[in-house]
Amino acid sequence: LAGRVLPGYDFVSDPAVANDGDGRDADPADPGDGVVAADLGHASLAGCGVSRSSWHGTAVAGLLGAVTGNGLGGAGILRGGQVLPVRVAGRCGASVADILDGMRWAAGLPVAGAPLNPHPARIINLSFGGADACGPAYQATIDELRAIGVVVVAAAGNEHGGARRPANCQGVIGVVALNRDGFKTHYSNFGPELAVQGIATVGGDDAQGGAWGSLVADGGLVTTWNRGSAGPGTADYAGVFGTSFAAPLVAGTLGLMLSVNPGLDAAQLLEGLRRSARPHVLSAHIGTCSAANPGRCLCNTAQCGAGILDAEQALRYADNPAAYVPPSRTPALLDSPELARAYALGADRPPNIAATTSTASATAGTAGTSGMSQAAGSASGGAGALAPGWLLALGMGIAVLLWLRLTRRAWVRDGAAATSDRRDRRS
Repeated sequence: LAGRVLPGYDFVSDPAVANDGDGRDADPADPGDGVVAADLGHASLAGCGVSRSSWHGTAVAGLLGAVTGNGLGGAGILRGGQVLPVRVAGRCGASVADILDGMRWAAGLPVAGAPLNPHPARIINLSFGGADACGPAYQATIDELRAIGVVVVAAAGNEHGGARRPANCQGVIGVVALNRDGFKTHYSNFGPELAVQGIATVGGDDAQGGAWGSLVADGGLVTTWNRGSAGPGTADYAGVFGTSFAAPLVAGTLGLMLSVNPGLDAAQLLEGLRRSARPHVLSAHIGTCSAANPGRCLCNTAQCGAGILDAEQALRYADNPAAYVPPSRTPALLDSPELARAYALGADRPPNIAATTSTASATAGTAGTSGMSQAAGSASGGAGALAPGWLLALGMGIAVLLWLRLTRRAWVRDGAAATSDRRDRRS
């Protein structure tokens, strides 16, 4: 990430959550979001649970902006692009007020108490989610950004249920995570909220969730990482899993579209993604995604959006929207011995019980978690790769506002309940 980071801002208003000794300031660097037992006595952190620092923003930053052509780690999708770090979250999540101020600032709009952003973003990636409905404050901010040509991309969430906010807000491009073969991962959310403006792409599909994991899981997405437990430590690389990491692939593609044609407006950017998408895959061995079949399943346009992200075709659209004609395609048909054996095991996950309860009872009092999986350990040597950058949010024309709370094992999934209805969580 050396040389890829623009000056940003820290919008975390609660010093206990910020973990940097103060509230909002001009330093967006991530000091770590780990929680130790002694922290749990603080009102802002009560009930959060003990955890290591997540470095979630660093992972998303690498997918977007990691230096290419250096023989290390992975290649960021924004070849030559830069990252705008906007910190809105810390220990135990993010307040809605901080999120919305961070979004507005990232887009170049005035925010009381903060200087104007000299590098306004056109694309804002939100790799977090909450269990509540979108809400008027979220929707008003998204509408305000869209009116000035800014597109918001959000992770659908990792509860194998309905899309989380803000992915369920109108005007947001919600992103579903796919296995590398093209079917929905065991964890990714889906649903009718994504039919109009959703899209799907790879997010990593770990073996630790669902009955089929040992047969069909993949190795995740390689990206930048940090080995520090509390504060920043040794730079490294890791394999990651989650809609948090599918979302920046879409946001990065939108950034590339703008590099081809800076005159594209918000409606054209969405149209380009949808018209250029590949059709969802088919298979005789996998059922269609539904509340009765929420694990690994076949996406369709009603549940996962227009199709599978195709960056090359999206750029062809961007080059000349009026003349673009999508290629004629038939859905890929998946048939392998592994899928046949998985099918014989029965459904990957049991039906979602919550799908039969009321929305109010399913979401009351929670902001939700978005249980992302993280493969601990190194994918390759990482000395110097992160340089100064332990980031919590980013952009290049891209601002990313995100959070994760993580506990460390050979792989990690955080499925704990949220502790405050004012907090949204990483995805």
